[in-house]
Amino acid sequence: MNHKSRPCLFRTSLQTMATAMSGLTLLVLTCGPDTAKAGQSAFNQYIAQALQGNVSQALTLFENSPSGVTSGADQVLAEQYRRRFLARNESDPQSSGDDFIDETVSIYRKYWLQSLMGELSSAQSEIMLNDSLGKLLSRFKLRDESADNGGILNSVGKAIGKRGFHYFNDNSPPLQDLMIWGEQSVEVYKVELTDGTLTVPVIFMDDFYSLGWSYFATFGLASTGGWAAADALYCVAWFYDRESENFNVSYLKHESRHFADYTRYPKLQETDLEYRAKLTELAFASSSLPRLLREFGNKAAPNPGSPHAYANYKVSRDLYQAIFDSPLPDTGNPWELISAGRVNPAARALLAEHTRKLEFAGAADVKGVVY
Repeated sequence: MNHKSRPCLFRTSLQTMATAMSGLTLLVLTCGPDTAKAGQSAFNQYIAQALQGNVSQALTLFENSPSGVTSGADQVLAEQYRRRFLARNESDPQSSGDDFIDETVSIYRKYWLQSLMGELSSAQSEIMLNDSLGKLLSRFKLRDESADNGGILNSVGKAIGKRGFHYFNDNSPPLQDLMIWGEQSVEVYKVELTDGTLTVPVIFMDDFYSLGWSYFATFGLASTGGWAAADALYCVAWFYDRESENFNVSYLKHESRHFADYTRYPKLQETDLEYRAKLTELAFASSSLPRLLREFGNKAAPNPGSPHAYANYKVSRDLYQAIFDSPLPDTGNPWELISAGRVNPAARALLAEHTRKLEFAGAADVKGVVY
């Protein structure tokens, strides 16, 4: 499968977190406005760190709560972290019924674990991943001995496809990703953007055996919900209420912006792609606007190596500057009581200005103007 884009993260909020039978932890999640107010400090900091690809120091978040109080959500998350990343005594994920598929998932999970814990450098961890995958291909007699590392990943993808599964196995900074699913269906949507209307096919994916490194890192609290490819949009079928603004704005308009930009700006890099897609969300959001502003802020970081986090950082600061003509405050809730009537037009204006910069730089060759 030839994907043009990197996956985009879906956003979910905690509804209930409680320990359950058989030593397992149940996470009952819902897409919508944030709850679990008492757990926001350590809880949100953990998610932000995980999505930047490093959880090596995460335990200190739960041991040193700024308020001195550890919430129930923090306690459950801390226990999951200890089990997966410290004790490493989790049971295997659901079997696909195919040994090659299951062993591929296990290899990626080991790679994600060691990478997220900082046990190997980025280069070392990718060498380990490719070496392990190469040995697996050889054992199943699927390896092209002349293939380089890119060839190994391509061979793995082809082998997954030949076994009747669908897949995404591309780089999703800061880590290599793997999504494998068994079922999919297609629907066609007309999507209004700020500069026109698109007709886009959406492939709804279901029956997953791997949901990627972000799902692994956050225990399913934040994950890839979909992405845009050159020929279609991809969506995890059960992540969204398709009648909701969350789907129609945060998924459909966001990914359709990517879909349009791939043709218009074929060399545009991920930070700029995400900057434009997040501004598109803010240009249309109404009921979901407070959540979006809060989540962009919570998951922001001045880290160009993490395109989603960096785009959140730049969008939050540019938007606040445009509306209030002053820098974004470092503390408090800067978006309290802000209305869609102020945010929507400001986001549209920022998106239009970004478009002008890209056109001035040369649409066919520009890689980015967000620094």
